[in-house]
Amino acid sequence: MFSDEIFDTISAPDHGRYFAMGFTYSGHPVSCAAALKNIEIMEREQIFDNVADVGPYFISQLETLGDLSIVGDVRGSHLMACVEFVANKKTTEPFADDVSIGKLVSIEAEKLGLVVRPFENLNIMSPSLIITRDDVDEIVSRLRQAIINTASNLLL
Repeated sequence: MFSDEIFDTISAPDHGRYFAMGFTYSGHPVSCAAALKNIEIMEREQIFDNVADVGPYFISQLETLGDLSIVGDVRGSHLMACVEFVANKKTTEPFADDVSIGKLVSIEAEKLGLVVRPFENLNIMSPSLIITRDDVDEIVSRLRQAIINTASNLLL
């Protein structure tokens, strides 16, 4: 799983460390059966094909938010993405920590019925694997409005 050097570091006995693995349900037959059934359903329902199709669309639509004054970057892959907010687009200067810009945008998004996960100057999104292109359009539309509302509230 990892190199001897990493193992030696994380399990050095003279530092009170140990490598713990083998939890109650790790490798348990019922857990394995549930995982296998889940994979079977995902294959049957062509969930992976949907991710391959809708994921790039999700990223490309999020990238359209780049025209907004506080959006510094959009990054991610397929259905795991984040929008980064900056106080100054030219210098990429971040907002001060006490502004909690990610949280402010998420609060505005929630008012519009959209849940995004704030983390410092980011909003992180990982929507359902069965999301549609119409869902993506709705998410991006609501997030755009939430960002506009937040920037307006900050009087930028």
